[in-house]
Amino acid sequence: MVRALAAPLLACTLVLGSSTFAFSAPVGPGAAEGPSLDGWRLTLPVDSEGGTDGDPVVLDPAELAPPFLSRAEDSSLEFWAPTLGATTSHSGSPRTELVADEGFATGTDGEHTLTAEVAVTQVPDTSRTIILGQIHGDQELRSDPYVLLYYDDGEVYAKVNQQLESGSNYKKYPLLDEVRLGDTFGFTVTDSGNGDLELTATHEGATEEKSAPVPEVWSGRPVRFQAGDYAQLKGEPAEDDGGRATFTKLTAS
Repeated sequence: MVRALAAPLLACTLVLGSSTFAFSAPVGPGAAEGPSLDGWRLTLPVDSEGGTDGDPVVLDPAELAPPFLSRAEDSSLEFWAPTLGATTSHSGSPRTELVADEGFATGTDGEHTLTAEVAVTQVPDTSRTIILGQIHGDQELRSDPYVLLYYDDGEVYAKVNQQLESGSNYKKYPLLDEVRLGDTFGFTVTDSGNGDLELTATHEGATEEKSAPVPEVWSGRPVRFQAGDYAQLKGEPAEDDGGRATFTKLTAS
């Protein structure tokens, strides 16, 4: 793991091979009002040599890493994940994604909620799809997806994995449609702790809610929240192609 040590309100750099990425802490009035990076680590779409062939760099604890994760003037978090990016060993798609430090046992461990307000401003040409939020397997299930919240060419929906590994055994729960690029919308993914998942999304004053049972195979399993820009790649990556998303709110509790 390669990371920079940044002092508050100062800028520093991370040098990866022949590439240099600037790191900077938020500055100016209101900088602390946007989504906090406390309690998260960050997966980047670049390896430790500044390339795309090795394992992605993980910053633990999370910190800003332009151009992949930047703080805008309004204190929102701007995520960029190019399709020409490093990927984890169990995925063919790049990501700039926050991973919660603290996990929980799904379906049995009290209420836990991922809450976000986000605008998608660019989608990959090959898929038109970004995963913005997840409940993901943890510990011995750290390679297994569970609940995924998608923006898919204007549609917002969640998919719940019915098995303990990736595959095609998902149930889909539609939430929104006709969400244009640049539109701000909100979503929550809640494990109620009583065997149910609650999924909501809000756009232009309208809220859609869906309830889903925790699959028996997942009940009591270790999981964690993840959120950010997991740009889905279908086909060949291309220069300047990728996903961009701006989060104005992001909490995990």
